[in-house]
Amino acid sequence: MTDNIRIRQALTKIAWAYVLLYLDFNLGINGHSLNVLPNWAGYLLIFSAIALLGAELRSLLLLKPFCVLLGVVSAVDWVWMLLAGHELTGRLFLFFILITCVGIYFRFQMLTDLAQLAEDHGIRADSLRFCRNAEAVIQVILMLPLPWEDNTALTALYIGLLIAGFVVCAFIIYQLFVLRNHFPEQETPEA
Repeated sequence: MTDNIRIRQALTKIAWAYVLLYLDFNLGINGHSLNVLPNWAGYLLIFSAIALLGAELRSLLLLKPFCVLLGVVSAVDWVWMLLAGHELTGRLFLFFILITCVGIYFRFQMLTDLAQLAEDHGIRADSLRFCRNAEAVIQVILMLPLPWEDNTALTALYIGLLIAGFVVCAFIIYQLFVLRNHFPEQETPEA
């Protein structure tokens, strides 16, 4: 398998993983809500993509432990939601904050490495870097312990940040598929 085909396969997995990470499609079962697009499946796809890109991007290999941690926590929460009707990490405040921070760092560094991959192959990645920064800023602002519901201006800001976050997430997914398309699906015959 050539490098371009391997990179394309990895980028396909990462793009679909981001779809799973960003979209929640909940199905009600026996009074419980279950996400049928589980985040743990997205982390599993990213883990396998990291293995494919490890030779190309050594720094990406440093994200493997974080990917495993986020995937395991996500799987435990998913099963706990199925059995108990609520997430386990939501009840452990400090652990929840820690996992949220790890998640922000993981996505930021993943997009940084992918932008580097693009630039190493002569592809501009300015928009991917901009979206990476915007997503991190929005996530951090939304984590601030502000009285979001008690103040009309803060509620409007919260809604605006959610909408902006949705747009940024959609654009990140779009950029990942565009980046994938820069790598050929099959080997081109040499003349």
